[in-house]
Amino acid sequence: MVNNQNSDPWCIVEEGFQCDNLLDSENVFCLENGYLKQSGNFEEYYSGKSFPGSFISGKTQSGNADHSGFTSENTVSSGNYVNTPNWIGITVRLNEEKLDLAVWEVLNFKRTMNLHEAILERTFEAISLKGHHIQVIVRRFLSMAEPEVAAISYSIKSLNFAGRISLMPLIEGDLMLTTQHALEPVWNVLQTKTQHDVAHLWTQTRHTDFHICTAVTYEIYKNNEHLNINPIKIEKEKIAGFSVGADVKTGDTLRLNKYLSILNSLNHPRTELTEQACVQALESKQKGWNKLFEEHKVAMAEKMES
Repeated sequence: MVNNQNSDPWCIVEEGFQCDNLLDSENVFCLENGYLKQSGNFEEYYSGKSFPGSFISGKTQSGNADHSGFTSENTVSSGNYVNTPNWIGITVRLNEEKLDLAVWEVLNFKRTMNLHEAILERTFEAISLKGHHIQVIVRRFLSMAEPEVAAISYSIKSLNFAGRISLMPLIEGDLMLTTQHALEPVWNVLQTKTQHDVAHLWTQTRHTDFHICTAVTYEIYKNNEHLNINPIKIEKEKIAGFSVGADVKTGDTLRLNKYLSILNSLNHPRTELTEQACVQALESKQKGWNKLFEEHKVAMAEKMES
């Protein structure tokens, strides 16, 4: 349950995993930076009831309203935001077993929203159907310094598992909407492309000419040592990303940092959208998690003081 009676008044804390309250928690643990908005969905695959909510502002950076024709009949919206392809996804496998909190046993689940630093942290332990036991720490923020940038740190420690842990940082554009006529896709996917170190998904609203390009890159560490791994490239009709992993034994920790850039055609020339999104994602990776987060905290402190 969500507990507001904690020692830090800037933190909202949820302790214990309760799938019946998950939809409410997704609303409570929502991050936004004025341009991006992300519901408190899980990064890993979840087969239970959930509403994916990755949103982008329907306004230009100059503050002018979006006149691209968004309505409740042609897209999923949240205030001045419209739903975008899902960019938070990180599929996790222990050998062939896919991590799924709706099926696995969940222990010591805790979720904390730090309002002062605008960061969401989630920790839990999970035991698979085969008895494999892991500990997970996830941190996510939407940059206040660079509003088109988001970052996720996903850390897995083996508590009794010996084998291969695989992680798939993805962008998924298969968003469907129930209309008065039928179940329709929200986006036309114009291009999915996965290069060696960056992937992107370029989409267009089906009923307007509004374009979004989401780019993703990553870095992976084992026991805090950076791994140079040739990834498996994932490039499907509506999915772009990578699959990487490493062999572990009990006590080992894998950490994947996922860097994203989400650009739209109101703020960038359409002909340069994919290139600029990929460049920005790679520049975020070059800065690294720590520097990005420090810049984010400085910008957040300035905003709170103004």
